[in-house]
Amino acid sequence: MTFSQLMSSMRFAISMLSVVGLASIIGTVLQQNQPYESYIVNFGQFWFELFEMLSLYNVYQATWFLLILFFLVASTSLCVYRNTPQVVKDIQRFQENIREESLKRNKYALEVPFKDFKRLELIDFLKGMQFKIREKKINGQDDLIIAKKGDFQKLGYIFTHMAIIIISIGGLMDGNLVFKLKESMGIKQIEMQDKPISEISKKSWLEISNFSYRANMLLAEGESQDVAVIPVKDGYLIQDLPFSVSLKDFKIEHYASGQPRSFESDLVIKSKKNGEILTRKISVNKPLTFEGVTIYQSDFQDGGSRMNLDLIDLHSIAGPLNMKAEVFKHNVMIVDNKKVNFEFEDFRLFNILDIGPEKNKKPKNVGPNFRFKIRDEAGQAREYETYQLPMMVEDRYFFMSGMRNSPQEDYKYLRIPADADRSLEGFTIFKSLIHNGKKIDKAANQLAKKNLIETKEVSQDLANSFKAIFENFVSGGYNNIAMSIDSNVPEEKQEQVASTYIKIIHLIADQLILDYQDNNPTSTPFNFDDVTVFSQDALNGYSDSFFYGSNFWVELRDFDHIQASGLQLTKSPGQFWVYLGSIMLVLGIFCMIYIQEARLWIVRKKGSKKITLAFASNREHLEFEKFVLDTKDKIKRFYSH
Repeated sequence: MTFSQLMSSMRFAISMLSVVGLASIIGTVLQQNQPYESYIVNFGQFWFELFEMLSLYNVYQATWFLLILFFLVASTSLCVYRNTPQVVKDIQRFQENIREESLKRNKYALEVPFKDFKRLELIDFLKGMQFKIREKKINGQDDLIIAKKGDFQKLGYIFTHMAIIIISIGGLMDGNLVFKLKESMGIKQIEMQDKPISEISKKSWLEISNFSYRANMLLAEGESQDVAVIPVKDGYLIQDLPFSVSLKDFKIEHYASGQPRSFESDLVIKSKKNGEILTRKISVNKPLTFEGVTIYQSDFQDGGSRMNLDLIDLHSIAGPLNMKAEVFKHNVMIVDNKKVNFEFEDFRLFNILDIGPEKNKKPKNVGPNFRFKIRDEAGQAREYETYQLPMMVEDRYFFMSGMRNSPQEDYKYLRIPADADRSLEGFTIFKSLIHNGKKIDKAANQLAKKNLIETKEVSQDLANSFKAIFENFVSGGYNNIAMSIDSNVPEEKQEQVASTYIKIIHLIADQLILDYQDNNPTSTPFNFDDVTVFSQDALNGYSDSFFYGSNFWVELRDFDHIQASGLQLTKSPGQFWVYLGSIMLVLGIFCMIYIQEARLWIVRKKGSKKITLAFASNREHLEFEKFVLDTKDKIKRFYSH
């Protein structure tokens, strides 16, 4: 088989089409052009690397996909080139040179008697049934009438094949082949580092004349930009635009639950070419097209909100440190003579989470939260996600803050119990109590006396032991207690001793709170029916804070919320051809399925009182058999009148 024969073969075309279909399924199921970090989190390192090697994160612009489209175009074009002339001939051909013996052997042959042949009336009757007619004499004396209908059924073949070609060409046009060629030649390169636009190399810029692209723009109110960002693999490119975009106003409406109902942007577009200015409102599913570029309202994000924050030290009685921070900015604090970088990445006024019992989970607005990184002097960073309003967990309210060491991990949440007033004040008071040596002394002595020890010496020794256990907890949480037991207690007694130590810690903590209440009768944070539950939750939260990765709990005091509109800008010249090909595909399928091709031969031998009918079709199925029976019946009735 020659290369030309291979390319034009049906098997080859179907193979290419099957691969394209499979790739399209992958591109639909697997969300495309997302940050690589999200893929690593979802799939793990092994599958991420495998999918990345196969270019599954941008299937429609993958080199192998574009090559398959190219071969599909070539193969289908050859098929159309080779077969279209024959299809046209078949449409025009009446098949006049058919032998009478062949007609009589036809599966659908029938003889119909008549008194008067009525040739002209029969021809008009057949034309009324939408048949095309041609007449011929057999042997110079017998009448042959050839009738056919449904010729356009064969056009379905041409339409469907042309549709595949046109759709594939549209895909190739939007496949960014120009950039791929320039990248392979070293003319262009993907930028991997997060830099200000002014510092990005011109090799990572795409010209205004770029043939096709799909870029993103994040625009805060009052801000103007004339470039957009194209995410590519694990980096990005900068797309120069033929116009500048300004966000005059951004509006968002919410449902009572806090979920966004609608959002829209008032844009001002100014052409770089002629200075033309266009003011237009866009919203979801209502884009704007200007100078060949379509601007979609895709989402909304934070636009650089400013926050007034308190940094609460979880492991000391020191007062909170105040910090004024801004989203997307590096905010530096000096803590213990060391620089600590707080990098705030997002602030959300509304957060809709499915919370409640497992069977009755409902979407609920849990209030504002922010995401940030804390980066130490060595450059190591941990990611945090902190909610500012308490959430109900197991019938009690907790403040929640998640931490993870890398994007590949899930957040691990630190739970700090809310006090009776649904605030952090109760935990702050509790934290100061457990760090107060005098108050611990008093609580330990009270606990020792309750153990009915008769001599002061023994009672004081016991109190000192209680105090030592509690202070060991304060210095490192339950982990310190576990390490102490592992080092000093025989294995067979460790469980019993651990239970005793935990009980002592709980009793001292309870006593500290009770003493505070006695001394502050007007204070409300500990007005619980059972203050012991809060005490245990506070101990657990304090102990877990040693694994939090930071000494600080970040609490929001006030803020200036700045929103930004997320825009998607697309230049897609192939889109028209894809739409055109889709229309042709629908037409082709309609022709092949709903148009019934049929041929009829009527032979009347000279002097005979019977005519012979014979039917044929390119596809003989149930519908055709029904058509044959109906046509025979109509012709019989014609001659019975």
